[in-house]
Amino acid sequence: MKKLFALLLVLCMLCGMTSAFAQETQVDTSEFVTLTMYVVSEEPPRYKEMLEEFNAMAKEELNCELVVNFIGWGEYQTKYPLLFSSGEEFDLVYVATWLDYANLAQRGAFLPLEELLPAYCAESMKNQPEQALLQASVEGHVYAYTSNRKTYSAYGAIVRGEYMDKYGIEEITDMESYAKFLQAIVDNEPSFTNPAGGMNDVLYDEMYLFAAGLYPLSGSTGGVYYLDPEDPEHKVIAAHEWEGFSAMCDQLQVYSEAGYWPKSILSVTDAGDVLLNQGISASRLHNFDSWVGAHNTNPDWDMRWYNLLPEINHLSYMQDAISVPSTSKYPERALMLLDKIRSDERYYMLLTYGVEGVDYTLDENDFITNLDTDLFPSEPGTWGFRVEEFYKMSAGAPENYYEERDKLEAAVVPNIFRSFNMDTSSVKNEYAAMQNVYSQYYNTLAAGVTTDVASDIEKLNKQAEIAGNEIIKEVLQAQVDAFFAEYGE
Repeated sequence: MKKLFALLLVLCMLCGMTSAFAQETQVDTSEFVTLTMYVVSEEPPRYKEMLEEFNAMAKEELNCELVVNFIGWGEYQTKYPLLFSSGEEFDLVYVATWLDYANLAQRGAFLPLEELLPAYCAESMKNQPEQALLQASVEGHVYAYTSNRKTYSAYGAIVRGEYMDKYGIEEITDMESYAKFLQAIVDNEPSFTNPAGGMNDVLYDEMYLFAAGLYPLSGSTGGVYYLDPEDPEHKVIAAHEWEGFSAMCDQLQVYSEAGYWPKSILSVTDAGDVLLNQGISASRLHNFDSWVGAHNTNPDWDMRWYNLLPEINHLSYMQDAISVPSTSKYPERALMLLDKIRSDERYYMLLTYGVEGVDYTLDENDFITNLDTDLFPSEPGTWGFRVEEFYKMSAGAPENYYEERDKLEAAVVPNIFRSFNMDTSSVKNEYAAMQNVYSQYYNTLAAGVTTDVASDIEKLNKQAEIAGNEIIKEVLQAQVDAFFAEYGE
């Protein structure tokens, strides 16, 4: 781990020398190149029109053009990993902790950037936090260029407030009180066929795990292994080994039987925001930014946000980032374009908000109004290069936005493990087997779609043991102990 500190020091020095690097680095841009980027999101109908304007500038100033390929929310779990096993040549890709960034980096999916960033992203690197460089580091190398915007680990209920008022529900503080809202919808509003916005990316179990203070070693939702940062021993456990797991599964089965989400939840591929916006659901579980987006998209609805986690952290900057895949033919040119996007507001605004006057307007306070979110919503897959300097607050943001953000900030507690990147390379076969076990046996319990909780838990325990759960935990525990010995208090 000392190598990681050395890397950080070197990068910090390089960040202070970016101007010199920019002057010394000479890139031949005489050849016109087409750069390809993959993002995880849905493509807006007006995206191609925007990209024409973007590419007109890129061609004139950088002698390149950008092609953007979208991987939709209903398919990213299968299609995203294939990008790095197919051998396809592309140049930029959205990465994140929740997309298995560290494991992909360990498998050679990305190019190391510690020498390339100061040379080809000199301007934008001036605003990159030191902590972001550390959090993007895997085995002594930086494989991603993260967003520099601070975000929160809070997850909560986004609900149609008019129905809370209609049925006398004053507050939502946990899953139990959220269930009262859902029951009111089931009993009285049959038009909502999926009241909680249930989909194949199940989050209900994690509301319980997170509320219990457990932190996923993957750094994101969808994790298998957890620890309690407050536990002096930082014991690593699989989610199904949590002492509250059985009771949680019993409760989720009750919610499923009550009709809070469809029995076919694990086959629902529509994104949670789509279900909410189309009036199929009356709520969804997601993060603070998603609440703001729901409010902006549906200004006539009373969209409310209720944080369900008593303690939260600042997310790792690796929550959103961009990497250069190892198959890129033009890594230097790709980074030059990325630098332009992050340091030139003209480029950033086009990709992030669309064409001014067509897709958005800005008021005298520099607040943004989206003119038609169905045709071009804000930030369509652009979180990986989101920067604080150009981020625009919506003119239609909730009136209590700053009040709610202040509440989140007040609930923040430090968590050193946000900078931990687990390495499963030495147990890759066991880890893959464990993921398969969770896909087959855990997810049905997490979604409550089981007829016999005790029997299904027994099957899960048996299959996890066969997959190599104990071997994986032993490896991860050693990594956690070494990390805390170096970085802990």
